[in-house]
Amino acid sequence: MQVQDALLPMLIAGTIGLLIGVGLSAALKAWRRRRAAGAAKPVAPRWQESRWQMPTAAGVGGTVRKLPSRPGSRLALLPVLPQAADLLLVDDSAVARAKLRRLFEAAGYQVQLACDGVEALALLAKGRYSLMITDLEMPNMDGIALINACRAEPQTARMPMLAITGHEGLRAKFNECRDICGIHRKPWVDDILLSHVATLVATRRHERVPAAAVMA
Repeated sequence: MQVQDALLPMLIAGTIGLLIGVGLSAALKAWRRRRAAGAAKPVAPRWQESRWQMPTAAGVGGTVRKLPSRPGSRLALLPVLPQAADLLLVDDSAVARAKLRRLFEAAGYQVQLACDGVEALALLAKGRYSLMITDLEMPNMDGIALINACRAEPQTARMPMLAITGHEGLRAKFNECRDICGIHRKPWVDDILLSHVATLVATRRHERVPAAAVMA
């Protein structure tokens, strides 16, 4: 009787220990399953890049590339306008425009014409050009104002530009627009102007070309 009384607490303690062990083992397995499921769950990316379409300020569709952005940062949009032509020729003289057009089309360039700075800016808002040649003295918006307007816009800030003028104070005019790649006197020398344009277009540099004292 005394032996049975001594074994009973031992059996009870063993049973309790077994139940605790089974419970802990089940809990450990459940924790491992939850952990494995959590590791397999896809993690949402912190940022992504996409491409989409939007109209430009001029109403012409252009591809806009959205740069990768992170939460809390501003998205950088880089509008990519279509290539309109190789050269944009700006002059209020119909005779000068006709001569420039014949000269450069004969050399294989695609050109577009504008009669003043206002018309030139409208064309620049719709497409890209490898180079712009502009007269300096024009109504509505002269060449100096046009050059300054182009330099102030990200789309045209790095576009190479040449000036042509019949003004006698050539040096003074050059000092007023130092951001250009050169200035040619009217009447220009065809071979010199063609050579200068060919050099600028061939390099296709997207960074601003330092003003060069090219005066012909």
